[in-house]
Amino acid sequence: MDKVLKFGGTSVGSALNMKKVANIVTEEGAQITVLSAMSGTTDTLIKIVSMAKTSSEATEIEELISTLKDKYCNCIEELLVTNKQQAIDKMNSVFDILRHEANNFRGDKSDKVIISQGELLTSAIFTLYMKDCGLKAELLNAPDILHTCESSKVDTEKLKDKLTKLNLATDTYYITQGFICSNYKNEIDNLGRGGSDYSAALMGVAINAKEVQIWTDIDGMHNNDPRFVENTRPIPQMSFDEAAELAYFGAKILHPSTILPCKELGIPVKLKNTNEPKAEGTTISDVENESGNFHAVAAKDSITVIRICSTRMLMAYGFLRKVFEVFEDHKTSIDMITTSEVAVSLTIDSDTHLDEIVSELSSLGNITIERDNTIVCVAGGFEYSSSGRAAQVLAGISNVPVKMISYGANHRSMAILIDTKDKKETLQLLNNTLFN
Repeated sequence: MDKVLKFGGTSVGSALNMKKVANIVTEEGAQITVLSAMSGTTDTLIKIVSMAKTSSEATEIEELISTLKDKYCNCIEELLVTNKQQAIDKMNSVFDILRHEANNFRGDKSDKVIISQGELLTSAIFTLYMKDCGLKAELLNAPDILHTCESSKVDTEKLKDKLTKLNLATDTYYITQGFICSNYKNEIDNLGRGGSDYSAALMGVAINAKEVQIWTDIDGMHNNDPRFVENTRPIPQMSFDEAAELAYFGAKILHPSTILPCKELGIPVKLKNTNEPKAEGTTISDVENESGNFHAVAAKDSITVIRICSTRMLMAYGFLRKVFEVFEDHKTSIDMITTSEVAVSLTIDSDTHLDEIVSELSSLGNITIERDNTIVCVAGGFEYSSSGRAAQVLAGISNVPVKMISYGANHRSMAILIDTKDKKETLQLLNNTLFN
């Protein structure tokens, strides 16, 4: 057994689905299985945190907790026989923690503790089910092995050392949690939304796995977003770089951070469908797709445009450095940027520090803000020596107002900024033009 498998919340969202997952785990020979919380759990826990922060009525919080507990009670009842009482005891312990933290809220500490309970309970129930099936299964506590340093980066050497010392047996299925970890203060923490994919990639690298598999409810990376577009199709093979580009620009099936650790060691990443385990899915590896073709389209929402207009920029050096330093100081990344003689337009996907950023940029020129935008990324062969590729993309969306274009930064993609209200039309037009 030399694989790491990760299953998302929908894949473990019911007793029936957990049974499917157990079959996949045994058939694939997964040494480590990384689980998200049952679907809907994290959203409910976030609501509990929000209500605890605002000192909402205890009865309102209790209602949410009770509803969530019923979900897990039903799952345990349907799933377990021999180890049912152990699962019930674990569930009661988890919900006692939830109540205590919600009623004695300690700010960020309680926030992180509450949010982590979904993964902890789901993985515990699943491990007990594996044992119910007569399999050798062991639960690993992710915060004991996955640590972040003061800069919030994962300590990969520590992870590798911890897993090496555990001396994982080849006849045992190890189950653990995605998303959660310990921080440099040894407090429970998390890697953010989508962090379960990243957890799996890091563990795969740490044990030098043969491959990392990400299982969801869709059969691989599609050439367009099937939630908005008809007649999409899965892509059998993708390069690491192209997959990373699409994940960053909105392909929901994969967290952007997943690719880099596996790319460095050349560990293939497979994207598979829990409901269609025999489907080919997508394999991400060192292979390069055929040049000259369009391969996929992805879209990233909640984009804010910041435009800076200043005559001081004209023929001046150091202006862009000052602009970038503002974003660096506030730990806010920039997605797209275009410049002219006296103006800079750039986009960000987080408004967390927008007020402070605008305040500091105001000393450099006049600032305008535009919200509710979407970046559409077209991935494929945009070789520098070829002609007509960009024109083909733009011709396909000639009736859609385009706000910004990013082209030429690499030969793998072209990014276009549009108003979010035009997103569905744009994706469908591109699908019709580039793939049909």
